[in-house]
Amino acid sequence: MSDNLSEALKLLALAGPEGSRPLSRLERGKPVAPGRDAVLKSSLDPLVQSALFLYFDCFVESHNIAQDHEGTVGNWLHAIAHRREPDAWNSKYWYARVKIPPKVSQEIAQGALKVLETDPSQELAALRKKLVNSGEWEPETFVELCDKARKEDPKKLTYKTLAQIQEIEWRALLEFAAGNKKTPSR
Repeated sequence: MSDNLSEALKLLALAGPEGSRPLSRLERGKPVAPGRDAVLKSSLDPLVQSALFLYFDCFVESHNIAQDHEGTVGNWLHAIAHRREPDAWNSKYWYARVKIPPKVSQEIAQGALKVLETDPSQELAALRKKLVNSGEWEPETFVELCDKARKEDPKKLTYKTLAQIQEIEWRALLEFAAGNKKTPSR
């Protein structure tokens, strides 16, 4: 595990107990001040900081870094930030500019399918089918589902399932950003 990833993972506990963390919601909420302060004091790579700012619902900080770092990771951060804003159109725009490496995309798809096994709802059938057929992450479909679900009760199984998948994607992004520091297209 890279030093960047190890340091980043230590900060996650600042988001609070499971179930009340920002990624338990499909849209951004109030920033987690202790998380923001810890990230600001860290010596982490800016793109890893941006991912952590997303985790702590610090939209402005995450967005500013993403905007300054055009490339796979910066555009991906930008896409997730706008999905959580919520601004579905802008999120899809940025996802269209992301070239998620196939191995990472496949890992997200596999993780999402595992979570989807616990939710037999018809609402998520289209995502399930696309993931099975392509074997790759389907972010545009996910954005549409999040946009629809965020208007519903957060206690509903479909909402919770989407929140779990959101965290799977975010963690894959964090690991990619932390582990590929020398990748020129970041």
